[in-house]
Amino acid sequence: MAYVDTHPLRSAFVANPLRRLVELISNQGETLLQDAGLEFPSRTVSCVLLIGERGEISAADIAKTLSQPHQLVTQRIDLLIKLGVVERLADPADKRRKILALTPKGVIQFECLKLLLAEADIAFTALFAEINCDLPTIALRMLDALTTTPILDRVKAAQTSSSKS
Repeated sequence: MAYVDTHPLRSAFVANPLRRLVELISNQGETLLQDAGLEFPSRTVSCVLLIGERGEISAADIAKTLSQPHQLVTQRIDLLIKLGVVERLADPADKRRKILALTPKGVIQFECLKLLLAEADIAFTALFAEINCDLPTIALRMLDALTTTPILDRVKAAQTSSSKS
């Protein structure tokens, strides 16, 4: 355990175990993908899934749909192109615009990915039952709450509340 995990003020360090959890899940996800014979890293899974489900899509549309920076999506797409999973095509409706599609190899990898994600979903659902917490729902609720009322506003409200007491 890290020092802050048991510290009396550990709630202020919630990002620390969450960051470690994300890293652990990501690393174990890499192992899962490798075990299934998938050739792309876990950080690109959402891009492969989206391209596979949509057929053809632009990098800008991927970034918007995934709520990720365009530059980050472009880096991931470039890696998928290098791995032969995705290809860039000219948009027939707009020659200046490029669209992305799965290569034949990418289609095979996508089909395998869908099966693996369905199995991972079952495993995660069991994990959430084991820890008695619907973590995805809680994480989304926390994102919404902090977007609505940032930490700074919450601290100032707590300061105001404690000064009135």
